[in-house]
Amino acid sequence: MNRRALLAACAVMSSAFFATSIGWSAAVAKTITHEVDVVVVGSGAAGLSAAVEAQESGLKTILLEKRPTLGGSSLYIEGTFAVESQFQKEMYVGMSKDDAFKIAMEFNHGRINGPLVRRWINNSGATIDWIVAHGVTIHDVRTLFLDGNRTWHIFKDGQGIEFVEKMTQAFKKAGGVVMTETPAKDLIMDGSRVAGVVAYNADGDAVEIKARGGVVLAAGGFINNKDMLKKYGIDPTYLIIGPPNGHEGDATKMYEKIGAKLEGMSTHLAIGAWLPGKDPNTQLYGMGIYPQLTAVLRQPWMWVSKQGTRFMDEAYAPQWMVTDHAVARVGGFYFSVFDDESREYMIKTGVDISHSDWVRVGAKLDKLDEGLTVGQKEGYVFKGSTIEELAGKMGVDPAALRKTVEDNNRYAVQGYDEEFPKPRKFIRPVKKGPFWAVRGQQGTLITLGGPATTTDMQVLKQDGTPIPGLYAAGVETGGIFGDSYSLLLEGAASSMAMNTGRFAAQAIRAAQKK
Repeated sequence: MNRRALLAACAVMSSAFFATSIGWSAAVAKTITHEVDVVVVGSGAAGLSAAVEAQESGLKTILLEKRPTLGGSSLYIEGTFAVESQFQKEMYVGMSKDDAFKIAMEFNHGRINGPLVRRWINNSGATIDWIVAHGVTIHDVRTLFLDGNRTWHIFKDGQGIEFVEKMTQAFKKAGGVVMTETPAKDLIMDGSRVAGVVAYNADGDAVEIKARGGVVLAAGGFINNKDMLKKYGIDPTYLIIGPPNGHEGDATKMYEKIGAKLEGMSTHLAIGAWLPGKDPNTQLYGMGIYPQLTAVLRQPWMWVSKQGTRFMDEAYAPQWMVTDHAVARVGGFYFSVFDDESREYMIKTGVDISHSDWVRVGAKLDKLDEGLTVGQKEGYVFKGSTIEELAGKMGVDPAALRKTVEDNNRYAVQGYDEEFPKPRKFIRPVKKGPFWAVRGQQGTLITLGGPATTTDMQVLKQDGTPIPGLYAAGVETGGIFGDSYSLLLEGAASSMAMNTGRFAAQAIRAAQKK
């Protein structure tokens, strides 16, 4: 065998070994090519909305999803934001588009893409009509706050499952093609224009999808990538609500590689506190022991840090954007402390603050005693016959906790919280033993930063000019949120995802007509 033939044989053997070592069969691995108008990456609220809008407008579309099933974090959303919707009008909800836009601008201190946020808010009601026309059920419009803005349009069963099912059905019925277990890994370039993506299917085949109109990246951010969380300044110790994988920042890497202008990369949807060491997804739906225990963490009575002292006005409990920063400042966890009288109150009368929409205000915690027993065994519920015994089990300074309790009880008698001017109705004494504490740890659902875009969702370069053929949608779009997620416009993340997905598809359609 001559030298050239020997090298060729070695190359074949090396390729076969590499393919086998990563689980691919060298015999079947190949390159598959498709040509379409649009390729959408990611099947959450943004990706599904973009895909349906594109396909139904006559654009041949392929939808890629890296996981075996569709929906991503959208399966976990309870509802979505809108103003001036048909449902709000029927319920005499008076918030206007102008009101909502002013709230968004003021809360975020102007650190947002004002024209894009304005377009999203202005179209939010019409998008409710659009998803309802596709079979999605809206059964109520709610708020987490007393006299809140009532922008939260609740889905069937308080979950996004029906939304994902109905939108998937609509996409397939219109002729769209879905490819699961097919992660997109790189962009195809035609000069300076993005002309498609390269993905890989479960067999290890390279799937080259050339898109005449454009690529819509709606991959859902990087919440499952701890290295990327560290890189962009998000604490990787947060518990993760939603899928345990799938959001590894694949699209973010593409944005970095192409030189897109990124903004808001440290912003994420932090959601209150959760039972430490437990999968937060066990604490979501229904009235089981874990959702009920998590509801205890939300009650606005007496929260203490590891120092045994209070650190904030507990009445802010429903406002995740406030509690997140306050809890982070004292070490990322806290204790909800209460006495046996308050335990009985939660069982017989009900809770004062909701645990999202799952355990609502007034819900009676009929499984609380069972949960407290389980929580003691699992290590995040503590019980003491005295305050000092409770402090010892919590691992806090007994003298500090004793003083905190004494101060709290004095405030309850006088009807005024001297430390934090909390509403009187939330000042509950801690005086009847046994005494209880539940420990809570921070959790988060999605990252909320990404590339800067035009109002048509075209991704921008560092110099502010659009990258031809590349569009972003959903939570990995920069400039929608400032430094934190606001609950003042409840359901904003999913609504923004649906609307930006539609905007991207509409822009591609308009460009195709020219």
